[in-house]
Amino acid sequence: MTTLDLKKLTSCGSDWESNQYKILIKVKEWLSNFSKNKLFPSIEEAIQLNLALEDLLRENIECKLWFDNEIKGRKVNERVIVYEKAHQIGNQLDKLLNFIDWALQLNRPVLDEGRIIKNFVEENLSIKRISRVEKNYHGKGYFSLPDNKNQVLNIYLYEIIWDWSHENLYQRINSRLVRSVPSQVIHNPVEELILNFINFSQDLHEPVAYVFETDLDFAYEETMFPIAEEKLLKHLSS
Repeated sequence: MTTLDLKKLTSCGSDWESNQYKILIKVKEWLSNFSKNKLFPSIEEAIQLNLALEDLLRENIECKLWFDNEIKGRKVNERVIVYEKAHQIGNQLDKLLNFIDWALQLNRPVLDEGRIIKNFVEENLSIKRISRVEKNYHGKGYFSLPDNKNQVLNIYLYEIIWDWSHENLYQRINSRLVRSVPSQVIHNPVEELILNFINFSQDLHEPVAYVFETDLDFAYEETMFPIAEEKLLKHLSS
């Protein structure tokens, strides 16, 4: 299922019942992925939905307050006349605010479960530097990460990239798989294997190298790998 288009789901004149069904289906999909320990991209989608809903809530609460304050009945011959258009706008605002509140409540357990899984993986995924050098060579280095489900050790060449977003400079990591070693053929310590690989590699001169260790066999592409990248980036930025 595609990512939710919140702009369409909250547009004027929306079919609120149909829109609720679309969000329910998406939440069910996210929770199903979590039950299989597949965290990404579901957790990112749930977080983005929550942020967008909170922004909409703030905007429309302000609009509702202004509307209630300014669009009031006018007294004509001592009788209050409320325009039909004002009624329609007020009803739509109420429906939108109720929909946003409902969606936020529905999404909260998804966020909680996602954070629990992520925290558990982070706590059971250790990282250590095994190279003599500490700094990246032109922002590049190596790291290894075991894929316990498929019983292989993956070695990556990573690069730290600086990007601009909304006038803010931030870091992101780009990783490329350079070698996969079946676990059954690894007889020496992983540290020795990685250092030997680096010594014979011509990609970098005295690169920094890290080793991840974990006993978890969660989904690799959807959970272990993205969390390892995020943890390495935080480690390098600290």
